This record gives sequence, structure tokens and C-alpha cells, in this order.
Amino acid sequence: MSKSHPSAPGQTTQEEALQVARATQKPGQTKEQTKLIAQGIAKGIELYKRQQSAKARERDKLKKRLDRERQARPGHADDQTLEIEPLEDGEFGRIGLALWLSGGLFGLMALAHAIRWIAGWELSIAGWLVPIWASAIAIPLLGGLALWLVLSARRMS
Repeated sequence: MSKSHPSAPGQTTQEEALQVARATQKPGQTKEQTKLIAQGIAKGIELYKRQQSAKARERDKLKKRLDRERQARPGHADDQTLEIEPLEDGEFGRIGLALWLSGGLFGLMALAHAIRWIAGWELSIAGWLVPIWASAIAIPLLGGLALWLVLSARRMS
């Protein structure tokens, strides 16, 4: 079953295209030229609509195929169900240690920026001079990140 696309754009599309053509009409442009421009705009709109509906059909086909494959899978679990594997005893210690170390590192970076900001020291990275006000922004960001990491580590232990 093949679908035939209309050869001429719909009435509303033609009206919209004519409005756009009139809105962008240049001085000295004839009505015939404006009408031709409107026809081109209408054809472009129709082409865009056809492309979008083709993309939507492809998305629907893909979604249906994925749904069929998901249902056909043996041992199919509902997508809403999460299986969480318990961590081994040593894993909490390693994760907690990583959180403590990264929190401490970010805390030291916040402290270094605070000292730099108070002392007014210049900082140059690869020839680029970092402005002092950058430290005023970095202090709360780094400090907040450090605090969050340390509190996360405390919650784990």
C-alpha cells in the first residue's frame, strides 16, 4: 500500500507561506515575485513536514521493535525494577577513603585560594594570568564540594 503525497501544499500552509513572504517583501518586489516566494516557502514547509513525519514513523517502528525484543527476552524483568548488588565489606572502606581524600584535597585547594585572595598573590598558569576575583569564586565552590565529599564519607562510615 503506497501513500501518495499531495502535489500541492495545503490551504493553511499556503496562507502561512504567503504571510511570511509578505512580511519579508522587499521594496519594488512585484506581486508575482511575492507569490513565487510564497510557493517556495510552502513547498519547503511541506517537505519539512514530510521529513518530520517520516522520522516519527521510524522512531515508532524502532520503539515497537525494542519493546518486542524486550518482551521476548527470557527472564524479562520490568524496567522499573532495579537490582542492587550488595557491596563487599572492603568496598565501603575504599569508597569512604576516596571520599575523605578527595574532600581533603578540595578543601586544601579552597584554602590555597583563600590565602591567595587575602594576600593578593598573582597566579600564572602557562603564561595566562589568573585574576584575583577568580579565587573569590573558587573558594565557595571548592569549599562546598569538599564539605559535600566529607559529609558523604561520614554518612558511609
